[in-house]
Amino acid sequence: MLKIAEYEVTLNTLRLRLDPVMASHAKAMYPILSDPQLYGFTGDEPPESEISLESRYRYLQGRKSPDKSELWLNWIVRLKDNDDPTGYVQATVSESHADVAWVIGSKWQGNGYAGEAALAVVQWLGANGVTRVRACISPNHPASQRVAANAGLSKSELVESGEDVWIL
Repeated sequence: MLKIAEYEVTLNTLRLRLDPVMASHAKAMYPILSDPQLYGFTGDEPPESEISLESRYRYLQGRKSPDKSELWLNWIVRLKDNDDPTGYVQATVSESHADVAWVIGSKWQGNGYAGEAALAVVQWLGANGVTRVRACISPNHPASQRVAANAGLSKSELVESGEDVWIL
């Protein structure tokens, strides 16, 4: 398991600041995550309400799965120039690997923010001893494939639940 003394670390890139998810972020994130277009490739659904998102974020603030076998690391992606939240990036870290994922709001897509945020997380994981990183991506989602490639992941021959597994 990842041996990190402090899980609530803020990550910075040239254009972005990644803040650990807190329940208080729900108000700003709910309008962004309510867009059904964000879920076309993931099978997920928008949050039911701001209150349900706040509850989820409160749960994630524990940073560990209930059985303590995984670290749940989630960051809000913010633009440095105006502090606006744009989406999130996450890493679920187990003994064997980390699974990473990202969502950037429709308004901000196409600017390279997902790739920049994902690269920051992958590099941070590597600097903290994680040697195997994965992302499961729909074979029909070229934008997420580009994000994975930008973060240093390569498409493997593995398929899980109909999604291609990209690995580092």
